[in-house]
Amino acid sequence: MNKQSYNPQNKGLTFIIAVLIIGHLIGTTTHTLLFFDVLKLGFLNSSKAFGVSTIVNAYWVSLTIIDPLIAILLIKRRRTGVLLAFINILINVAVNSSIQLSSLKALSLSSIYDSLGNIFNGLQIALLLFSTITLPLFFIKPTAVLHKKINYFRFFHFIPIIALFIGLIIHCVGLIKLLYKFESLWVLWVHVSMLFFNGGLIYALWKKLRTGYIAGIIGFSIFGLIQAGYAGAIYIGFDCPFNLAMAVTISICCLAIAALLLNRDMYILSLNNRRQKTLDRCS
Repeated sequence: MNKQSYNPQNKGLTFIIAVLIIGHLIGTTTHTLLFFDVLKLGFLNSSKAFGVSTIVNAYWVSLTIIDPLIAILLIKRRRTGVLLAFINILINVAVNSSIQLSSLKALSLSSIYDSLGNIFNGLQIALLLFSTITLPLFFIKPTAVLHKKINYFRFFHFIPIIALFIGLIIHCVGLIKLLYKFESLWVLWVHVSMLFFNGGLIYALWKKLRTGYIAGIIGFSIFGLIQAGYAGAIYIGFDCPFNLAMAVTISICCLAIAALLLNRDMYILSLNNRRQKTLDRCS
């Protein structure tokens, strides 16, 4: 790990900022539409129509201004922006999750999971997870990393491998279930192919192979975009499945891509080192 990896212009940090900006711009769009409803119905009537208190309704309306301001701060003042983005999304999740849970007639793990996994709440929780894990990256000084006083960057580097290993376990369990109850050849193909893909990519990333870096960026991008595609389809009016696991998957894919971009130099240096060793052996 070198100094350049933690430069403010690092592509990984820029990607993190981009994800946070997109999240807040989506929030801006949502709350702008809600603001037009408030103008149409009137503030008090809209509170009754939404089934919330006037305080919560006022808070939602205020986000029409707060969300775009944070998006601007993320561009102009990164540290201030990421901190306020974290606080903002934390309050969002606390308020909206409380409303969702309070509306449940009976509390159970299944009902809580379904309630928190709706398109709006699910994506907010996903953004909170992403914001929480990436926040320290903007406040740890590069000198502390260089002198190995803080190992948070080391943990962040392993996020893609951790995500792939979890996927490996999931597909192993899926294959075991197929032994007891066979579903289809397609399901079998998905589990087997993903086992090979995840296993191969884990090896490539562990060995710091540049092919692993490229395949990781492409793989996590495709998988994340598929989940995001369902969310986008629901957002514009299509009837598509969506749950909390899909929302969290988007967040994990974004974290994995950020980790790969943040440590891009590691894979380049590893490639150069292998080339140098080959030249040394040949000379």
